[in-house]
Amino acid sequence: MTGGVNVPTIKHLLIFTLNNHRFAVDSLSVREILWLPELTPVEESPQYIVGVFNLRGKILPVMDLSIRFGHGQKPYHLTDSIIILESEGIFIGIIVNGVHDVVGIPESDIEPALTYGKKDIYPHFIEGEAKIGGEIIMLLNHKTIISAEFGLWNAELETLPIEHSALRTPHSAFEGFSPEDMAIFHQRAISLMQPYESLAPANQIPISVVSLNGEYYGVSLDTVKEFLETRDIMPVPCTPPHIVGDMNLRGDILTLVDIRGVLNLPVKGRDKGKIIVAHINDLIVGVTVDDVLEVINISPSEFRPVPAAVSDINHEYIKGEFPYNNKMLSILDLKKILTNKELFVDEEA
Repeated sequence: MTGGVNVPTIKHLLIFTLNNHRFAVDSLSVREILWLPELTPVEESPQYIVGVFNLRGKILPVMDLSIRFGHGQKPYHLTDSIIILESEGIFIGIIVNGVHDVVGIPESDIEPALTYGKKDIYPHFIEGEAKIGGEIIMLLNHKTIISAEFGLWNAELETLPIEHSALRTPHSAFEGFSPEDMAIFHQRAISLMQPYESLAPANQIPISVVSLNGEYYGVSLDTVKEFLETRDIMPVPCTPPHIVGDMNLRGDILTLVDIRGVLNLPVKGRDKGKIIVAHINDLIVGVTVDDVLEVINISPSEFRPVPAAVSDINHEYIKGEFPYNNKMLSILDLKKILTNKELFVDEEA
């Protein structure tokens, strides 16, 4: 009993980003979240089914939501993910640019989506608009997304924009990647084929592989909150050179720092690249990098000591090295870097 007080029903939603817009999906429908692997194209499939991949022995189709919504195909990135959705035993993957938090909101904060005069036979992929903080986020109807492919296929195709029934060029969104990048996509696909019992043992840790000035560095995921694209940086006057500026992160101010100086690397242009949102103790800060490549699992026992030829300051902030893609991957001690007093802005303005 609640003493007559109405307790709101809470709905938990997974928030993700697609083409710089934030969407949500019922978290109960999410089975896995994976880095985008190499996809095998399927003949006679709709344009928005961009391929399939082998997930531990089960072939799963992958949908490009950008095409499904009629926006056309966008180039993919190594940092894109696939969210595996399930409804009534049927699974499908959707490609997204970034995955964020799971939030719980009262169901009363979700308003039904307007139909805008569409016929009932048209599959409504947006279930409603969710009010989360100061944002209005589109809530996907995962059941309709799946049933449209496996239950309403012929009827709904006639109502879709012409882009959806156009002939598809297999893997057109993968064009332009270097052989090294394609090798990463391929290796992801190979890894996903493996059954659970052959996956990485429990003592391995997930490492995000990033690039800085053409070199590979590893960052433990236990310090990473999310990854972002560099955009709309606001310079902060009277701050040290390693303070790149501030960025609006969903209403909060995120300070961006450049750690190249700590690593004895020359500073490059700051208008492009990616951002690692790091969370260490009570500190949330954005670390600028050239690119975020993938996540790999490494056992600490596989770390190699840093060669003595490496400068002392590099040695201080690098836990070890690991062979990766014909180079050496330096494992950063991001916690130690970001708690370095030289990186703080202590009332210097």
